Amino acid sequence: MPDDDATLARRAAGGDRRALEGLLDRHADRVHAICRRIVGDPDDALDATQEALIAVTRGIGRFDGRSAFTTWLYRVATNAALD
Repeated sequence: MPDDDATLARRAAGGDRRALEGLLDRHADRVHAICRRIVGDPDDALDATQEALIAVTRGIGRFDGRSAFTTWLYRVATNAALD
């Protein structure tokens, strides 16, 4: 059984690259869908998706687990799309 998001996020924050890759792979389509809904343009949505995934990679240590990982991810993706 694959690890849940909270476990992967905790491991990723501790430097586990495979855990981070697992999270990014698991949620890349969701991030892209969020960005596509916000920006409309397919090319801009791809750029925003890439920026969001980079932001997750750089900021995973700031995810504190008080909310679901997907809630935090939605905010990161939204912010990337709005920027």
